[in-house]
Amino acid sequence: MEAAAAASVITNLASTYFSLDNLRMQKKATKAANKAENYQAKLNQQNIENTLAEHQRKSRNLLAQQQSAYRAKLGASNLSQSSGSGQVVLNTMQKEHDMEDKYVQGQANISLEALKNSIERINTQNLLRLKMLTNDQGMAVTNSISNLSRSMIE
Repeated sequence: MEAAAAASVITNLASTYFSLDNLRMQKKATKAANKAENYQAKLNQQNIENTLAEHQRKSRNLLAQQQSAYRAKLGASNLSQSSGSGQVVLNTMQKEHDMEDKYVQGQANISLEALKNSIERINTQNLLRLKMLTNDQGMAVTNSISNLSRSMIE
């Protein structure tokens, strides 16, 4: 009888240990997944920002080339580039560039906001998973203590 009770106690202790170890490993895996998602989000953010900066640089260079070519054309025609229709065309080029830049910046901001929302959703899910694991761990300990108490009483 005592051998059966001792075996029951040992089995319950071993079960508790392995349950807690499994929960601990799941917590570590969840934390690692959260860390990896945050790192990936940072890389994605850098990629979006780099793409935006590259697009803006190319756009500025293209504008400068277009304005330079137009100024040369005006100069070849002996027309002034600081007044009249020449200035209107140069101002229009600048306004179009500014509108395009504003649009591209807006698209980048939307992408960054979507990325931020995505990572917040993932972090919330991981936090919920960790909370559930903690609750499961508490229940496992409670059940093990209960089973151990019953075994010792018997």
